[in-house]
Amino acid sequence: MFVQPVDYFLAVWFVLAGLSTAYVAWDQFRNNPEPVVMKWGFILVTLYMGPLGLLIYVLADKEPRPGEHEAFTKPLWKQGVGSTIH
Repeated sequence: MFVQPVDYFLAVWFVLAGLSTAYVAWDQFRNNPEPVVMKWGFILVTLYMGPLGLLIYVLADKEPRPGEHEAFTKPLWKQGVGSTIH
């Protein structure tokens, strides 16, 4: 039962977190050449960070086109994000 306005915010946040996690899981196991531990790492981070985890995933790890993952993750800040996830 929703009593306070924060209850609605949390309900929306949980739905967005679930959708974000589903997208990251689908994309990781369909399109990403990362090792399995990195795939599960991004899935778990997105699970507890919700849409912010999705944003981190898209900015730091989702390859824009097939075969460009190495070049895409070359910047140091993206490597730092990957190391933190790992």
